[in-house]
Order: sequence, then structure tokens, then C-alpha cells
Amino acid sequence: MLGAIARLASDAQPPAATVALACTVNEEHGFTGATALVESWKNGSSLLSRQPDMAIVAEPTELDVVIAHKGVVRWRCHTRGRAAHSSQPQLGENAIFKMAPVLQALQRYQTEVVPRLGSHPLCGTPTLSVGTITGGLSVNTVPDLCMIEIDRRLVPGEDPAAAYQHAIDFITRQCPAINAEHEPPIITTRGLSDAHNGDLAKRLQASARCVKRECKAIGVPYGTDASALSAAGVPCVVFGPGSIAQAHTVDEWLEIDQLHRASEVLYQFVRLFD
Repeated sequence: MLGAIARLASDAQPPAATVALACTVNEEHGFTGATALVESWKNGSSLLSRQPDMAIVAEPTELDVVIAHKGVVRWRCHTRGRAAHSSQPQLGENAIFKMAPVLQALQRYQTEVVPRLGSHPLCGTPTLSVGTITGGLSVNTVPDLCMIEIDRRLVPGEDPAAAYQHAIDFITRQCPAINAEHEPPIITTRGLSDAHNGDLAKRLQASARCVKRECKAIGVPYGTDASALSAAGVPCVVFGPGSIAQAHTVDEWLEIDQLHRASEVLYQFVRLFD
């Protein structure tokens, strides 16, 4: 994107499209940068005085155009017990043991219930995962607190609040004696719908063909800043070099040829924009 912007700045001739390059923070854990970007044009910022006509979010898509992706709701669940010395565990109440049936219920929910809660032709079915578990102060102390973090991926169109409550209701029914406590969601996003970005995707695909690159319109299971922009009414797609298979690995990398092609596609997209 920086390469495309530099070329456009040096050789663009009026009338030319106005392009804003927004380097937003915290895409991994809350989309706060993209959310602040939306608020900036709503509040009449000098950086973006009005809502953009469209947006392209940079992520590793192997030069395909992502027109749909999943959303997410994440939250923490606690079980509480009573601390005691491990030599007399009967005097305490083990919070980790209390979490065990909650985890078993969530595993059943993930395998038996969630796949039947809907599907999307490009993104597949919803999913649920428990990503962390913590509890206890030391091995010789009966733990009085245990906490897990739950990740529920949503297909486009699912309501995060409804998905969150549906999971909690299932746990309550399955484990009525546990009294598990659920914090409010850490993050919620509805995902990217393919309902309003078809024209943008076709324009970008046409630009890709200018550099002799076939460019498919696809859906993916992960989330991006496109969720926040799309929710604000901006037609949005995701596009870039590299593969998500290399993301979050020890040595992230991408093909240099894809890097050059992606920059050329973006340059041509803006240059030919009308």
C-alpha cells in the first residue's frame, strides 16, 4: 500500500480519486484503531472529513479478494471455590474441579450444537474454542478461583450478543449446580458480510487482471478491521500478498512477487477509478 500511494502521489493527474492510508492499531485484540477511524469521520476530523466511499483492508489473502469473513465474541468464565491446604482438601472447595464439567459442557456445545446454528456459503459454520485456562496459587493450595477464555466465531449476520447468551444458557442447563460466572464480552464484532461489497470486489478483480493475475472472491474464517468499517456502512473488502498460513508463526514471510503484484493491483485500482 505504501508503494502504491508513493506512485500515485508522484504521477497522479486531476481529476484523481482521494486516497487515505489509515494505519490502524490493535487489529488483533479489539479493532480499536478501526473503530476510532470510524468515529473520526463521524466527528468531522480534519484527517477524514467524511465517510469514505469504499475501503480495502490489507491482510494476507494470496491476492484473492475476501468479501466475507467471520466475526467473534470472546469472554471470560469463572468458577469459585474455597482455599485450603492441600493436605486437607476436604476443608476447601476446588475451583479447578468445578470448572471441569463446564469445559465438558463447552466441548459438547462446540461439537453438537454450534455447527447447527447456521452457515454461510463462503465462511462455513460457526465455531467455539476455549483458548486459556488459569487457576490456583500453588500446588499445595486448594484453588479458590479458575478462569477460562472462550472464543466464539460468528458467521456473517450472526448477532454477537445472542451467540454469547446462547452459550451461557447451554452451560447453565448442563451444569446447574456449578454457578459459573461469565464476564461481559471482551470483544464483539459481527464479521464482514458480502451483501454490499460486490461492486468493489469486481473493480478490484478487474485491476488484478491488468497485471495478469486471476483473482477469486472468497470467504475466510478469521476476522479483520473490515468488520468495523463495514458496520459503519462502508463497502469493504480484504486484499493483500502472503498467506494466512504464515501468520503468527516464528518466521512470517511472503513471496516478493506477490508483494509487487499486490502493489501494482492497488495502484491500478486507484489510477483507473472513476
